[in-house]
Amino acid sequence: MFAISVWLQRSPAVCSRSAALSRHHPTPPTPATTHEMAHCSRPISWTLSLLAVAILVHLIVMTSLAERGDDLSKHPLMHMEGRSKRSVEESRGGPNSSSSKRHRPSDNSVVGSLNARGAIFATENSTVVTAQKGSTATLPCVVRKFGTGVVSWIRRKDYHLLTVGLATYSSDDRFLVEHARHLQNWGLQIKFVQDSDEGMYECQVSTHPPASIFLQLNVVEAAAEISGAPDLHIKSGSVMRLVCKVRQSTETPVYVFWYQGQRMINYDKERGVAVTADRKGSVLTVQSAADTDSGNYTCVPSNAHPASINVHVLNGEKPAAMQHGGRSSAFSPFISNENRWCCNKILCFLFLVVANCCMNR
Repeated sequence: MFAISVWLQRSPAVCSRSAALSRHHPTPPTPATTHEMAHCSRPISWTLSLLAVAILVHLIVMTSLAERGDDLSKHPLMHMEGRSKRSVEESRGGPNSSSSKRHRPSDNSVVGSLNARGAIFATENSTVVTAQKGSTATLPCVVRKFGTGVVSWIRRKDYHLLTVGLATYSSDDRFLVEHARHLQNWGLQIKFVQDSDEGMYECQVSTHPPASIFLQLNVVEAAAEISGAPDLHIKSGSVMRLVCKVRQSTETPVYVFWYQGQRMINYDKERGVAVTADRKGSVLTVQSAADTDSGNYTCVPSNAHPASINVHVLNGEKPAAMQHGGRSSAFSPFISNENRWCCNKILCFLFLVVANCCMNR
């Protein structure tokens, strides 16, 4: 940029001197004068070319610095430093500490009972319970001692009284108290959990002053996922193995059915079909895949959304997309940082060629 500014300051002086010589000396111009006049005829193209090259170099440098910043942010030392900072904040009780993020009830009666929680409740305050949609959720509330008091459950988002003692006060019969006398557990049971049930719940003991703890209910929806979806290519005669996992499931599915098209094939042993299930899902295995095994396969758990995959049994050589779920990896090399550097260098070279052509005109 300094060279450009010097050249711009030099150009007006040179051009004015050439113009003065042409006015005072009408004789034919010398070779030096001709060179200066030619120089004056193209200052704009030189200036624009140099400015364009400087801008391009600046962009390339900024891009490389940004990429290096991304790489450094992913370095494990940076993550360790972040964790150490968070641990220091938590030890000091800073604004980002976990203790500062807990629920702070606004009722005066609840604030007055903070010191009595440890003596009355065995269940920790701010406990989080995760339940799967459609399942049964239980919010624990173990009470150590409460004398003649009564345990009540309140839904905080609308301050709706759900239960008092063992009696249900809500018109929704999905709510009831699960009381274990020997454990002093007054848990709130919610059947057929819905999305609207998510939120904060209060377990309150009618001591003087009243004491309460708060529990958070999170509702998740489980879904099946088949590895290699949406398309799987296998060679004829090879083993076909379909793995179905149930994501965000809090309960083991009662069953997992496999369908080929509209037909359930869990028990097609004569075709060499074998199905094994565990807590996380199910695996379908066909020992020797044939053309008839091509088609759409669906995994249907009892408590999750189904998932499907298209299986293509091929004769002949193994295609490039085989066993990769139909995803092509032809363009994956162009995503790396090295190839981005190559592209930047090629663009810089082309730009310099164009700039040189403009300056030689």
